[in-house]
Amino acid sequence: MSASELIELRNDVKKYVDHADESVLKIVYAILEEGVVAENNAVMIDLTPEQKTMLRERMERHRQGLTSYSTWDEIEKRIALRAKNAL
Repeated sequence: MSASELIELRNDVKKYVDHADESVLKIVYAILEEGVVAENNAVMIDLTPEQKTMLRERMERHRQGLTSYSTWDEIEKRIALRAKNAL
């Protein structure tokens, strides 16, 4: 499917979703959620048991709000500061 066809398909789906009733929305949500779960499981297949454990632990810390994140700009500033201080 070309990029323009994909955009058109997304727009068409959005139109349907915007006018769908609750039962249809629940079905669409379940289908999309299942696709995400299947996609995540496909990624997990190629991981070692240790990597799977590490990923699950990191996801759990994220769910609990115990993980902090930085923007790319913040990271670049820290790197520049460390490089400057190393001179």
